[in-house]
Amino acid sequence: MKQIRILFAKMPTMLLDILSHVVASEPDMVVMGRVEDEEDLLAAARRTQASVLVVGQTMEDEREKYATLLLRRPKLKVVAIAGDGKTGLLYELRPQRVPLGEMSADALRRAIRGQPRSISGVFPEH
Repeated sequence: MKQIRILFAKMPTMLLDILSHVVASEPDMVVMGRVEDEEDLLAAARRTQASVLVVGQTMEDEREKYATLLLRRPKLKVVAIAGDGKTGLLYELRPQRVPLGEMSADALRRAIRGQPRSISGVFPEH
């Protein structure tokens, strides 16, 4: 069985304890450690060969930081969890295919702009 290597970063101790317990109870997951606030996430992910980075989500938007991290480690997944542990976001770099439906001039323009049909089939308004 392939082990999923989990690295935790930048989260309150209580949340870290809870999440570490959840991960440790899974036979295919192993905790690789914790990244301190000032440590470089990329260097830590490389050093531990982590497959998943679980981070405490801050109020600031860190999408750009995660995008840079994922571009350098494309197989890595980043799970950002709110400080209260109630919500989270998954960031991953993966190929994506979006059906465009019936082609038209509008469909072409939207595809070029990166605004293809949404999952519900409704074009976003702009």
